[in-house]
Amino acid sequence: MKKIWHSLLTKYIILIFIALGFLQLVMIVYMVGINFERFVSDVPSLQEFEESWTEDVYGATLDDVESIVEKWHADYPQASFFYVNADGELMKKWGKHISTNIPEHWDMVATTRFIQAHYNSPTFTVIRFVGNEDANGFLVLQMERTTLEPAKMASGFIYVAFFLMFAFLAISLLFFIRILKRLVNLEEAMTIREVDGLPIRTEVKKKDEIGAVEQAFNNMVDELREAKKREQEEEQLRRELIANLSHDLNTPLTKMRAQLQNVSAEQAEHLDHSISTMSNLIENLMSYSLLTANKMRYEPQDVRVDRLVNQSIASWYPLFEEQEFDVELEVEELVWHIDQVWLERILDNLFQNVLRHANDGKFIRLDVQDNHIMVKDKGQGFTEHAHTKGAGIGLSIVGLMAEKMNLAFVINSTGAGTTIQLHPKDES
Repeated sequence: MKKIWHSLLTKYIILIFIALGFLQLVMIVYMVGINFERFVSDVPSLQEFEESWTEDVYGATLDDVESIVEKWHADYPQASFFYVNADGELMKKWGKHISTNIPEHWDMVATTRFIQAHYNSPTFTVIRFVGNEDANGFLVLQMERTTLEPAKMASGFIYVAFFLMFAFLAISLLFFIRILKRLVNLEEAMTIREVDGLPIRTEVKKKDEIGAVEQAFNNMVDELREAKKREQEEEQLRRELIANLSHDLNTPLTKMRAQLQNVSAEQAEHLDHSISTMSNLIENLMSYSLLTANKMRYEPQDVRVDRLVNQSIASWYPLFEEQEFDVELEVEELVWHIDQVWLERILDNLFQNVLRHANDGKFIRLDVQDNHIMVKDKGQGFTEHAHTKGAGIGLSIVGLMAEKMNLAFVINSTGAGTTIQLHPKDES
């Protein structure tokens, strides 16, 4: 039940009910506004006022004129009255607000002018014969129309309806702005990386659907951080194992090499080759461990690549000649800013890889031109050697060293042979 209450859907439904409530309030305010005069006004309408005056005057006699005027004057002190007899003589006036231009003598012309002057004027005027008899003369009531106007609804009260509508829009906008802000914060948490390269955790403020996503994201970050920690620990153990293994294996190999003098020449040659192979493997393991731990010395300088390649292929040439390889070489002058020892190690691993895995092709071509180093053979390629596919430890070392020296390391291997290229990464 608590989860349902914190749901965004529940909050949105509540917002809809608030909207319906606002709509009802707007309708109520509107109905009150158009009927406000009827609800709150105790002032009679002009028609009611006139009918009441007519009833009192028509039901009176000449002796009742004074009492009628006193009664109405008590109810409406702002009203004024005057009485004209049947002969057209102004007999009496009542009230402080009585007009000063009332004729003293009334004939047909004066009466007509008076009626014209006060017809639909700001001063509400009612003329009635006393007792509804011409012979009794007439009694006149005058009062400003504003006095008889009913109370009006204040303009601010009219705008309450608009205020309620804008209030709902503001609440709705605030609701969606908060959702948008939380989504933006979650997006930032997903894109921003800490020093370890992992996303940062985000703060979970509410237990709704977005809060559940935020919590799941935090759990994922925790799992990634824990996995990375385990990976680093395993990597450290692996490096230590390789280092210790390399050190432990070198000692017996040294002893075995010392004992070669006690065997026949043929056995000595065979054992020496096996020992050299194992020694190179151990050296590669140690180098790989140092490279992955960033502990291998790196000293870049401007190097004549063409000279270094000539020296390297010259040292390997006897081995290629012994294996009856066809060696092709094309070298142009080339200078790179690299570590000379590292490049020598790269070339040694590439030549050794050709001898081991492309011996059936009996061919190697080495090109140094157009800012590239290319080593090509005609072996069966990595596709024919599952155990070497993707390169073994030697080619892994080549890849790590090339990356450190900002060189692109490209392998193109088919059943017709393998081509390996090295060139600066800014080269197309």
